[in-house]
Amino acid sequence: MARPKLDITRNRQFNVGLTDAEFAKLLQAARVAGMRPVDYVRAKIFAKALPARTALAVRQLDPLLLTHLARIGNNLNQVARQIHQLDLESPADLAPALAELRAILREALKG
Repeated sequence: MARPKLDITRNRQFNVGLTDAEFAKLLQAARVAGMRPVDYVRAKIFAKALPARTALAVRQLDPLLLTHLARIGNNLNQVARQIHQLDLESPADLAPALAELRAILREALKG
């Protein structure tokens, strides 16, 4: 189902240069907030309230778990970048590993 059209005409752009690390951090923050990156940035710029579930979901997780998840995410990002740069096929065991990681995350967020 398509998103409903808004009566807002956005005819101006504001481009910002980001490092790879900054961009990855932005994408992660938007993902945690359950928002598209563009909507997340717009909300931050204009100080709109972000969805309450963002703060709650992150607060429920153990800080050590968050650290480990960040490291795992960083490693996966590096692997994906290399696979794309070298134009390689994804390893056969990657999909099951990602599925397992998603299941762990779902369980952790239920907490």
